[in-house]
Amino acid sequence: MPISATGNSPPRAAGFTLVELLVVLVVIGLMATTVVLSLPDPRGKLADDGAALAARLVAARDLAIIGGQDIGVRFDAAGYGFEQRRGESWAPVAERALVPRRWGTGVAAATAVEGGAALVFDATGLATPAEIILRRDGASSVVTVSNTGQVRVDAR
Repeated sequence: MPISATGNSPPRAAGFTLVELLVVLVVIGLMATTVVLSLPDPRGKLADDGAALAARLVAARDLAIIGGQDIGVRFDAAGYGFEQRRGESWAPVAERALVPRRWGTGVAAATAVEGGAALVFDATGLATPAEIILRRDGASSVVTVSNTGQVRVDAR
């Protein structure tokens, strides 16, 4: 018995239409874009590099005060390291938190230390004024050390 007004219609071919396939591809593309954009930068944020440097500088200042010995920080193109004055010479700091560190991937550093090549925290907490500018991909993070030993980070 016919169900439609025009009689029995021929069976429809199984499968998807071109429009249905295109809609599915657009949805998959949007989801893939969302996932890629939400992934973190594997190099980390430049502000994190600046904050880590500032935290280590504060630790060096505190160690200088507690230990009663000058702590120096030397910067170069590859990274930075901490030294402790032992008599008339400098030796690497034995503290695990103050082992030498390399700059993050793609980070370029410019340092300006007043009156010398090394930033020094003395036993009273006073410091050689310095400014360390970290740059990567147009972003910058500036770590400033005042003569009173205060450490500040500004991300730009």
